[in-house]
Amino acid sequence: MKKILVLIVALICLSSVAYGGVLDIFKKKGDNKSKKIKIAVIVKGTEHVYWQTVKKGVEDAASDLDVDYYFIAAPGGEPDINGQVDLVEAAIAQRVDGMVLAASDSNALVRPIKKAMKAGIPVVLIDSGVETDKYSSFIATNNIETSYKVGDALGKLLNGKGKVGVVNFQPGAGTAIEREQGFRNVMKEKYPGIELLETKYSYADKQKALSITEDLVTAHNDLDAIYAANEPTLVGVGRGIKEKGLKDKVLVAGFDSSDDVLKLLNEGIVKVTAVQMPYSMGYKGIKSVVKALKGEKIEKLVDSGAVIVTPENMSTPESQKALFPLKK
Repeated sequence: MKKILVLIVALICLSSVAYGGVLDIFKKKGDNKSKKIKIAVIVKGTEHVYWQTVKKGVEDAASDLDVDYYFIAAPGGEPDINGQVDLVEAAIAQRVDGMVLAASDSNALVRPIKKAMKAGIPVVLIDSGVETDKYSSFIATNNIETSYKVGDALGKLLNGKGKVGVVNFQPGAGTAIEREQGFRNVMKEKYPGIELLETKYSYADKQKALSITEDLVTAHNDLDAIYAANEPTLVGVGRGIKEKGLKDKVLVAGFDSSDDVLKLLNEGIVKVTAVQMPYSMGYKGIKSVVKALKGEKIEKLVDSGAVIVTPENMSTPESQKALFPLKK
């Protein structure tokens, strides 16, 4: 049932049908007569391993709690901010019971979030924050604290000096802003001998990140490291360093995990990465919506946690649990 709903939504997004078509998702399955709770899960993308893991958490929670949901992202992915706003508006018009949202922009989603809450639809944010407190709960990695730790690890590897490129993924996204803020904070506070270059943006595209990496190492032959702020960016940067034969000359640090990141860790190209808990975000997101609808108390802010993983510690139980969250 739930897989069918997800498929219907995907087909809608891939076609030329207007977003208004989302309004009929539950009705097409006859669910308008069902008493089951119906939850819209609106995220930034569906292809990356990170979001697939979030989806698995959503699926398991929906099954455990016997609720219906659909899982969707704007056709243009994370950069398609207007598309995500339209999806939230469609969910409100559809009168879903609750919403789990990973906001692509910290400002653009404020108005529709407030509108949903005013309509009595609890909104639980996951992954990314917004510039308002008018939501039910926010479940995410503490990005500032975690990126601070990544920067600290890199600063130690560089012995407190050098030149570092910064490749972020999406201007205006709360997550992107925080991951850069924490990284820059630690360099300023603890490693003044490290020079940070002007931020470049990959728009969460591996090939774009690879091209940026090639440009950085060409323009700065004294480059010592690159910080990459999410999974596709980290993979693109890592591949760029590998292709240029710069392993151990230009260190790579970043955020997130995937099979591609694991390969780069094993090869010693990625020296440190922060591994988040996306499964937990998805599961707790659904659970929190259900609790809110039942009038139960839920925490306003929930730190979903993260583990700092390196080639040296990736075999430890803590790292293995973070790297393989779906492994039984």
